[in-house]
Amino acid sequence: MPRLYALILSGGSGTRLWPRSRKRKPKQFLDLVGDRSLLQETVARLTEIIPDERIFIVAPPEHRALIHEQLPELRADHVVIEPYPRGNAAAIGLAMAALHAFDPDAVVAVLPSDHVVEKQGAFRNVLIAATAAAEAGWLVTLGIAPQRADTGFGYIEAGEPLELKAPVPVLKVKRFIEKPKPDAAEKMLAAGGHYWNAGMFVWRVDKILEAYREHLPKTAQALDALAEAIGSPRYEGVLAEVWEETDRTTIDYGIAERAKNVAVVPADIGWHDVGNWSRLADLAGSATDDDVAVDSSGNYVYAPGKLTVTIGVNDLIVVETDDVLLIAAKDRAEEVKAVVDRLAREEKEHLL
Repeated sequence: MPRLYALILSGGSGTRLWPRSRKRKPKQFLDLVGDRSLLQETVARLTEIIPDERIFIVAPPEHRALIHEQLPELRADHVVIEPYPRGNAAAIGLAMAALHAFDPDAVVAVLPSDHVVEKQGAFRNVLIAATAAAEAGWLVTLGIAPQRADTGFGYIEAGEPLELKAPVPVLKVKRFIEKPKPDAAEKMLAAGGHYWNAGMFVWRVDKILEAYREHLPKTAQALDALAEAIGSPRYEGVLAEVWEETDRTTIDYGIAERAKNVAVVPADIGWHDVGNWSRLADLAGSATDDDVAVDSSGNYVYAPGKLTVTIGVNDLIVVETDDVLLIAAKDRAEEVKAVVDRLAREEKEHLL
């Protein structure tokens, strides 16, 4: 895939994985699954397909040092810095402007830094198929076959297949569905032809910039101003001037749900979104091998350096850090974010 580049999204604070995930070191920089961080695993997965010199990262300024610490092989000018959050449509657009200046013929896979992919061979085939569709002018998303009627994901309804030479099918997208209510999720699961929207995309850089001009003209205007300054001493000043003019939205709402040339590749790649403690527990089991469990099951325990004993309790999340002990029912793991929001309102910054 000689024209395929990768853009890794490394924003976000991972508040649902607090107290391990903090502002100073959010979840993508943590070794939650295995010995390497999620970001390092993402890059390692890609370097079997895409060489280092075609891998870019977009991140806020406070992540720059962590990125270079964990990925010393990555070129400094391949880290695109968004000044402050405006939604991922602006961040991705900023990186697309940089990539267009680097290679106007590039095909780009846009991938979050906090996902787990277990089937490397299948992942490669999905990227080959998505690249073929992208080269034909489609904006391609990767769809995950739902394992359950999960209401935490948006869904994609697929339509007719595209006529492409590709190792796996590529389908036209009929529509995107917001995070559904339980009964709607059950119906989509039963009907088939619906996929979780995992936030992974592949497209030609020139085609996505055309889509910005059509659907997010304010952002496109800012990107055009930046394009003239890339590589010059004016760049930082122009970025500071135009960033506030970008649309504050996501790539899904701003472009994918509006564009007519959107396709989906069903991706059976052993994908997991490490979005909260419950999902991590389902993926990794307990984090400590030598816990003692008596009449206990389904618990996730992270308490490094300590023996943890559970007696007669089930489906708990137990996470200890230097300054916090979290104990939660697994089915209420999403509420961790509400605790973080409360701490922010109470101005307890030292705990965030």
